[in-house]
Amino acid sequence: MSYTELFKILSKPWVGIKEIQLIANCGRDSAIAIRNTIENEVKESGKRLPISKTIIVPTRKVIEYLDLDLDYIIEMANNEINLKYKRNTDADISG
Repeated sequence: MSYTELFKILSKPWVGIKEIQLIANCGRDSAIAIRNTIENEVKESGKRLPISKTIIVPTRKVIEYLDLDLDYIIEMANNEINLKYKRNTDADISG
């Protein structure tokens, strides 16, 4: 997964198992374990989660749990976008 794709997922306020699998690069069982841990932490703090068909947790908590460097991810996503733009611009000029 590219940094741009990762940033798009991390920009969402809530994530479920599928997103956790992508963020953590893990299988379904590991993603469920991460989600359950975060769900329990949120509930123990006295807060509630949205009621829906699928259990979702705050993306911020997933970022904290996995100790992701959000500034680095943003920087690398910007670099990818700039590189794509530069390639497209160079192709337009030469072609």
